[in-house]
Amino acid sequence: MKKDPKNRKRLLQSILQAIIVLVLLIALGYALRAQILTGVAEFLVVNDPLQPADIIFVLNGDYNTRPFQASELYQQGLAPIIIMAKAEMRPAEKLGLAPNDTDVSIGVMEKLGIPPEKIVVLPVDGGTTSTFDEANALRQYVEANNVHSLILLTSAFHTRRAKWIFERELAGLPMRLEVAAVPSYGFDESNWWQSEDGLITLNNEYIKLFYYFVNYR
Repeated sequence: MKKDPKNRKRLLQSILQAIIVLVLLIALGYALRAQILTGVAEFLVVNDPLQPADIIFVLNGDYNTRPFQASELYQQGLAPIIIMAKAEMRPAEKLGLAPNDTDVSIGVMEKLGIPPEKIVVLPVDGGTTSTFDEANALRQYVEANNVHSLILLTSAFHTRRAKWIFERELAGLPMRLEVAAVPSYGFDESNWWQSEDGLITLNNEYIKLFYYFVNYR
């Protein structure tokens, strides 16, 4: 049975049109790649206008950026005290070969002029291993110390997930939570795809965001 030449022609025209549309979309995406990639990163970032608060809570992690920003906010008078939850002790630390992440951050802040008595470390059995652990430790402190407002400080790409976790874990408490986004060392929303660290950080954060949303909502 022979195919209708008209149907074959229409099919070829449809395929050609689809190819043209696809090529145009690819060209458009390439032309707008910087804006698109920047938008992908900006979705992860929450950076609230900051008001004076009772405490600054610094999440464990990048001690090359977070304690520096925390010290600056303290010196600006945005809070009278800085709080961290003790990070877990890792195998190399147990052997005396590496410092604890929390201790390094504290050392940075003290070097920058923060009085030791203005830095509070929350003890946690076994140390914190996740943002959820830190949120739980903070809730206990907030309930025991009549805290009504806090500045949550963490790396920019971590802020959306961190805010979601802390709002969830602090639900029901009469307090104000503001998030301070700390720029990452060596990359930001406008150029993250140009460095290996930026690619890894953004990729990991989206994976964790999806994982937390699916498992803990």
